[in-house]
Amino acid sequence: MVQAEPRSVLHVSNMVHIPYEMTRILRRSGWRADYLAVSANPHWSASDLQLVPTGLPRDALREFAFFWRVMARYEVVHLHFMITMSRSGWELPVLRRLGRKVVAHYRGCEIRNRERNMALHPEVNICQECDYDASICRSPLNARRRELAVTYADHVLVTTPDLRDFVPHAEVFPFFAPETAVPSAEDARPPTRPIKIVHATNHPGIEGSREIRAAVDRLRARGYAIDYVHLQDVPHERVLAELRDADLSIGKMKMGHYANAQVESLILGVPAVTYVRPEFVTDAIRESGLILTSLAELEATLEYYLTHSEALEEKRRKARSSALALHDNDALGRRLIAIYERLTGGT
Repeated sequence: MVQAEPRSVLHVSNMVHIPYEMTRILRRSGWRADYLAVSANPHWSASDLQLVPTGLPRDALREFAFFWRVMARYEVVHLHFMITMSRSGWELPVLRRLGRKVVAHYRGCEIRNRERNMALHPEVNICQECDYDASICRSPLNARRRELAVTYADHVLVTTPDLRDFVPHAEVFPFFAPETAVPSAEDARPPTRPIKIVHATNHPGIEGSREIRAAVDRLRARGYAIDYVHLQDVPHERVLAELRDADLSIGKMKMGHYANAQVESLILGVPAVTYVRPEFVTDAIRESGLILTSLAELEATLEYYLTHSEALEEKRRKARSSALALHDNDALGRRLIAIYERLTGGT
């Protein structure tokens, strides 16, 4: 019988920066936390382990060998986006028989149901102009993965509370804050330059990008000087670089809650314009560096901050400190480890 190493967790995901950064934070608390990427990404390549399917018959043998040589030695397997090591997820029942614990961490459309979302929030929702053509939520592969999670997940997490529309029993676990430095005074934009607004997304339909651009264009037509930067399909470092000298960012105007891009913006000291459903707005969110509005009110909101520099400066002053309070990495690390320890019976 393969023995698991105490206080060990393997995060499994597509190749993205979030699980990589999470595992670095967990390591600071004494856990062996590694990240397995099961895909490639032209904009991000950092992981501890990588197992990319080739589509050839040898994949089955590679998966079998990797499972017994590597995966089986972890106490906990933490699945992001409900991505599994194998396409079929055959390893999950084996992990259960070995006594390993599985955490399913839903982060977005892999758990949404388009029909339910449209019925619950008909006025505005992320599904209305879906760039994926509803292929993610309706795909047979993701349906199979959701079934696996119901059967084999020992604990279920969601990144934002709006996702509990689809998994009501899940625990909301906020984003970790990116550990990046705030721009120095030398990086500050000259006050005479147009206000710079950054909108970064790879999927304009689910973000409200068309409406955002229209609101900006109407303000420009009325004489406001705006440097609008729309970033799509660019490296993560490019997004951070553009944010470093931005005045505002805009994003997640249709989802119902802010997400990772808004946390990154705040950490860099840049107020983030976003939409949060009223039932999720807390005093801490309201008083943070976030600027809460809707697509219908976006133009008026932007005009207010364009003409009230003192209000924009107040939001800027709060941006980084509020993000660090809402997304305290050390506290979140302890909370996640407490989940692992509760599952494994560890202390």
